[in-house]
Parts: sequence; C-alpha cells; structure tokens
Amino acid sequence: MKKTALILSMFLLCSLSGLAAVDIDGNLTPGEYSSSQILSKDIFTLHWQVEGTRIHFAIEAIAKGWVAIGLDPGSIMSRSDMIFGIVGNDGKLQAVDAWCTNALGPHPADADQGGKSDLLASAATRTGDKVVFEFTRLLDTGDAKTDKVIEPGKEMKIIWAYSNNLAFTAKHSRAGSARLVFGTVK
Repeated sequence: MKKTALILSMFLLCSLSGLAAVDIDGNLTPGEYSSSQILSKDIFTLHWQVEGTRIHFAIEAIAKGWVAIGLDPGSIMSRSDMIFGIVGNDGKLQAVDAWCTNALGPHPADADQGGKSDLLASAATRTGDKVVFEFTRLLDTGDAKTDKVIEPGKEMKIIWAYSNNLAFTAKHSRAGSARLVFGTVK
C-alpha cells in the first residue's frame, strides 16, 4: 500500500510540475503560457498565466522600439497601470512600471509618482525587430495609487502599444485595446 501511494504521489508531482512552466528568461517555448491573445496579427501577441498570487506576462511583438500594455484604463489611457519593455539592440532591458496621468499621457514611472516598481521579475530578447518581453507581478501589488488589481476570471480592459523608437517618452507607432479574462489561479 505504501509503495502504491509513493508511486501515485510521484506521478502527481511529475504531472503538476508541467503546470508551472513559465520561465521569465525572455524566450517563449511552446505551451509555456496557459493563455494567449493575438492583439494585432503578425505584430503583437500577449501571453499570460496566473500562478497563485502572481501573474506572468509575455509580449511578443515586431517593434523597433518599446512595447507596452496598460491595465484597466479610464478615458483613452488615463488612470492606466502600464508596463513598458524597452529592449535595446544590444539586448539590454529597461522594464518600467508606469501610471498614465491623463487621457493622452504622460505616463511617468510609478516611482516618480510616489508609487514603487512592482515588477517581481523581467527579461527580454531582441532579434532584429522581433521583441519578447516577459515580466511577473502580483495580482494585487498593494500599490493602490499606481497599480490596478487583476482579478482572475473577471474581464478587464487592456490597452497595448509599441513604438519604433527606444526612448521611453516616444509616442507609440501603433496601439489598440481589448477585453481579456486573465484566467483562473493555478
């Protein structure tokens, strides 16, 4: 009986270990994220997975400059919790947790507005114009002034954008919005 329980436990452990396959390394592997949404065909895809109290995101885009998403905007971009990935041609990453103050900007870093950067991990790669930017944050960062709470299973409006300029303050080249449900907790 003990041997059967041990074998069953090992089987379950091996089976469940595949569910937590997100590796914030700037590379995407097939099946790494449980959910994906193409936001602009052949140009911008968002991947995500909720694990416990954290959410992992990956932006896969064709962009010469920065890539970004904004969570739960008000009018246009106002009051949106934004995350920017600025990946230089040398592969160096600048990840910025920002808050948009008005409908058309600006969107300074949280730390410049009395908040804090709440990215727990980030990584990116650039191959020519293809960018992969991955990051992790808590569903509820506790930073109510400059971050939005993500509620698994509840629809949330997002905005997305990219620029063909690497300057954080550069205007986007293309942008859009979508309504997504950020899955259930694994």
